[in-house]
Amino acid sequence: MNPALLTAAAGMKARIETVDVLANNLANSSTAGFKADAEFYRLFETARARPDPRTGDGDPMPVAEASLVNFGQGPIETTGSPFDIALEGPGFLTVQGPSGPLYTRQGSLGRSAAGELVGPGGLTVLGWDGKPIQIPANVPIVISQDGAIRANETTIGRLPIVEFADPRQLRKAGDALFSAPAGLEPQPAAFTAVRQGAIEGSNVSASLSAVRLISANRHFEMLRRAASLVGEDMDSRAVSELGRTS
Repeated sequence: MNPALLTAAAGMKARIETVDVLANNLANSSTAGFKADAEFYRLFETARARPDPRTGDGDPMPVAEASLVNFGQGPIETTGSPFDIALEGPGFLTVQGPSGPLYTRQGSLGRSAAGELVGPGGLTVLGWDGKPIQIPANVPIVISQDGAIRANETTIGRLPIVEFADPRQLRKAGDALFSAPAGLEPQPAAFTAVRQGAIEGSNVSASLSAVRLISANRHFEMLRRAASLVGEDMDSRAVSELGRTS
């Protein structure tokens, strides 16, 4: 196949993947605790694209290999709700998922019908003892910077705030949830403070993402036109060659 057509097709595929990432970021620009994805590219070589040993020329193709999560701090918005918390620093709140612990920066907490402290999606927040944190009804709670929860001046639990040596290894398990692969162990937070009555917003820059989305769409259209021109050129050459041999 024509190398120019292959390059254009690979570029179009990469732009489609970029559009998907940016569109998801924009859709979650108002999701509390959401962390933006940033795609990155590399060049791959097929058997037909390896450098010619005589000339050194080759045709590596672009591909969006994966996306990286931007764990940068999002804006902190004051809500005044005693069940809202924002994390200042690199830590995560631990919640109990269907298949094990999950980690989140989304701090909208609540009290379940059973009196247990729950996090986003109604997932249970387990204390450091591995048991649900019981919240008494109709009693004001105070959450300190270290995550200690007090009701009527009595400590009733402590939020399981953890940090990771390399959070880049975390994998998204939902819009604001992450799972840790085997071997990546959470540690008690040492550089994270809890702020009660506030929520961390998404760290997506909606304006920047919109500009990049428009740019990616334009690049895709340019590559589509290039592929169309190459295809038309190939068709015209084929007709010309067939005419000569007939």
